Amino acid sequence: MRALLAYKRGEPRVCAMVRVPSVSDEDHRRIGRERKVLVGERTCHVNRIKGLLFAQGITSYEPLRRNRRHRLEGLRTGDGRALPEHLKGQIRRELDRLELVIAQIKEVQAERDALLAIEVAETPAATLLDLKGIGPECAAILYAEGLFRHFDNRRQVVFQ
Repeated sequence: MRALLAYKRGEPRVCAMVRVPSVSDEDHRRIGRERKVLVGERTCHVNRIKGLLFAQGITSYEPLRRNRRHRLEGLRTGDGRALPEHLKGQIRRELDRLELVIAQIKEVQAERDALLAIEVAETPAATLLDLKGIGPECAAILYAEGLFRHFDNRRQVVFQ
């Protein structure tokens, strides 16, 4: 209660008030956050496939290449045997899940790019895209997570 009264009197550094983002601002953040979750899932699937194959002595298989299914059929274990059928079936199902996640990542990225194209004329996201080294993903995250707000001074940038 004392902190609130001191804040109302105008005393600085007593407490900081949080500005609640609007519903539309929070909705814009969902695209970047969803992509981050999907990329994590993709990494999990790739690691699971590589782990299953590494246990059989196979280290050269890359699940993210386009010819992943064709290469799976020709794989041999470290001692020259063909892959067991149940293991091959498990890896095929894992590849199905991986391909679904890859398609979802492409869909989310297309949605993000469309949103950036619409907002380019209205927001500073266009300025971010003009900077060297900043691509669409970085510009979308920077703008959605922090630069969409108005800051009265440079200290607010640090404390918000």
